[in-house]
Amino acid sequence: MEFLMGNPFSTPVGQRIENATGSSLPAEDWALNMEICDMINSSEEGPRDAVRALKKRIMGNKNFKEVMLALTVLETCVKNCGYRFHILVTTRDFVEGVLVRAIIPRNNPPLVLHDRVLSIVQVKATLHVWQHRGSMG
Repeated sequence: MEFLMGNPFSTPVGQRIENATGSSLPAEDWALNMEICDMINSSEEGPRDAVRALKKRIMGNKNFKEVMLALTVLETCVKNCGYRFHILVTTRDFVEGVLVRAIIPRNNPPLVLHDRVLSIVQVKATLHVWQHRGSMG
């Protein structure tokens, strides 16, 4: 049903993600990545729009530079965005369907991509534990 929702890069946060993950960028644009986090945290649709755009940029993309830039945006968002974003990126669909799928051998991803995905999964797991502890107190 996601195809009915249009181009994920057509939303304000989706446009920023497309810009922050373009292969023409010489390196990460940290100011833009933080702007994306601010947009996610300040709008109701921000988390959903961001996850859709990140999914689009990562899934099936053979341009590993774009994937690595998308993983940088994802990691920045995991560290700087709130609960509504975390809920969406910790789903089985996102972790297995997007992140794990990005590193399957069939796609012949570089080792650095494997390491990056595993690092992000570890950061998300750590945040999840801390959030859970915080909700118990």
